[in-house]
Amino acid sequence: MAKKIGIITQHRVVNYGSMLQAYALQEKLVELGCESEIIDYYPERFTPIGMLKRIKEKSDKLKKHLSVRTAARIIIIPSYFIRFKMFFAFMKSKMNLTEKVYRTEEELNAEQFDYDVYCTGSDQVWNSGWNEKIEYPYFLSFAPDSARKISYAASFGKNELSEDEVEETKALLERYDAISLREISGVEILKGLGIDNAVNVLDPTLLLNGGEWRKISSKRFDNEEYIFVYNLNRNKVIDDYAENLSKKTGLKVKYISYQLHEAFRNGKMYCNPKVEDFLSLIDNAKYVVTDSFHATAFSLNFNTEFVIVYPGKYNTRLQSILEITGLTNRVAKNNNDLGIIENKIDFTVVNQILDSKREESLDWLNKAVN
Repeated sequence: MAKKIGIITQHRVVNYGSMLQAYALQEKLVELGCESEIIDYYPERFTPIGMLKRIKEKSDKLKKHLSVRTAARIIIIPSYFIRFKMFFAFMKSKMNLTEKVYRTEEELNAEQFDYDVYCTGSDQVWNSGWNEKIEYPYFLSFAPDSARKISYAASFGKNELSEDEVEETKALLERYDAISLREISGVEILKGLGIDNAVNVLDPTLLLNGGEWRKISSKRFDNEEYIFVYNLNRNKVIDDYAENLSKKTGLKVKYISYQLHEAFRNGKMYCNPKVEDFLSLIDNAKYVVTDSFHATAFSLNFNTEFVIVYPGKYNTRLQSILEITGLTNRVAKNNNDLGIIENKIDFTVVNQILDSKREESLDWLNKAVN
């Protein structure tokens, strides 16, 4: 009889990486012969209202001035409508979610789940800064003590814990039967807590190779050549780098934005295109310029040349995958560091590394589940 797995992860964050990592883990568990279900945990901060409330954290001006904040919210609302509609359509069509949506930890605690295994999924589930606190549900606090508890490619998103979260985190993780982390730095954090059996595995998006991802990718950008820009953080260095690269290569720039009002940037904007088009944009690009871990992961999957501009915060996830694949030389020092593209990536070597790591990661997951 197939094991029934309940996954809790950040599938409700409306960005491409979060959606696709959740989808990938679900699919690989099914391939391993399991019944996988994503526990539809939807905390307030991920909702449109929650995101609009938190807009004041984006800058000092928004924090200090209510009138500026209100104007920004009015401008953003149309983009939010497109964004949430598009991502929720993908989620509805591709993900196996619980029938009930759980808004709070209390609602999860009150539910009588019947999973054989409870799994914390990937992304920054254990990052107290991103989550605004130590978020207990992502540590499987609602799972019975007697149930099997594992994590797959969980992430702290940082190199070390703050002093006030050390003991609490240790107590929560000591309930787990098997732990894997997305970053090498996460394994070191656990060693510091006295937990020595944690291992480093690939992000779920890297468990599927390029051919597997092309099964759900669109064909929208086939036979085109361009520079693709995808950045999660507003950063003029990325825009300037892409513009300089465009001048050097003669290639036009295409970029994704989550906001309609960012149409002023250099290149052709695609505002909240379908998830399938996001995959196609990376697959067909001549170069990808990004500060995103998942855009980097898909560049690796599709064997697309890429350049990284570090975001300045939560760099560990990017550093880790570059170290694993031997590509630490893909980080731009400034907006004129165009020499990076002269050194082509040897994807034969990269693919061998990823294939080996995929096998190790899937073997670990299979053993952890069974």
